[in-house]
Amino acid sequence: MEDLTAEHQQITRGATTLHYWLAGPTDRPLVVFTHGGGMDHRMYEEQLAPVAKNYRVLLWDVHGHGQSQPLGMGGVFSLRTVVDDLLAIVDQLGYQKACFVGQSFGTYISQEVAYLYPERVLALVVIGGYCLTMEIPQSLNLGVQRGTENIPFSDFKQFLVNMVGIRPEVKAYAQEACAPMETWLAMRKAIPGFFHEEVDYRLPMPFLLTHGAQDALKEVRDQAQIWAQREPYCHYIVIPDAGHNANQDNPEFFNQVLLTFLHQHIP
Repeated sequence: MEDLTAEHQQITRGATTLHYWLAGPTDRPLVVFTHGGGMDHRMYEEQLAPVAKNYRVLLWDVHGHGQSQPLGMGGVFSLRTVVDDLLAIVDQLGYQKACFVGQSFGTYISQEVAYLYPERVLALVVIGGYCLTMEIPQSLNLGVQRGTENIPFSDFKQFLVNMVGIRPEVKAYAQEACAPMETWLAMRKAIPGFFHEEVDYRLPMPFLLTHGAQDALKEVRDQAQIWAQREPYCHYIVIPDAGHNANQDNPEFFNQVLLTFLHQHIP
């Protein structure tokens, strides 16, 4: 990554101090990056410098991740709370609109912003995520998850490391960044409630849908093809030589795709 120092700021929301980082020209459109479950803002290190050349960039640690501790929210993860907190940061920066980029779990936050406040979304970018307004994937159904509560955290952490990426550097990052067990348990219980099937809903803004060609979550790869056909403003691109954290596994290819999309829709 090119040498670029991001400005570290924070905002207190409830019982948690949320940490976020800013880079890029202050007079340019804002691009917001939300990390995947268990990760933190550093998963976008390879995107920071290239995007910040022409855009204002916001990275942040979601509740219970990275430096944004404790989880708070009474131990019950709330998607609406996280959405409101993200928009509070955007408001504090003085932006009415932004492009929202999310990876995996982070796509749920970005999608919900787009669903609730479409007037605030210039464009939406999804990396390895499920569609919140389609039927919930079988693997995320709470009934399927039952019986996994007693799995040792060390075993779960190893599963996560093996699932997220194919490059050793990506696996090492996931091992180091992995969120606390409290966060994982809260998210696992909450995620099924995030989905709200909307048969007639379509995203009204430019939409970049991506995933790694070797994403370990087969349902992500299968659903993406259906999702892409459903959305009238969708650009669907598969990232070669990449797993679930596709932006980390193949940053050069992903960055080219992302920048092309941004320059086309957010000049």
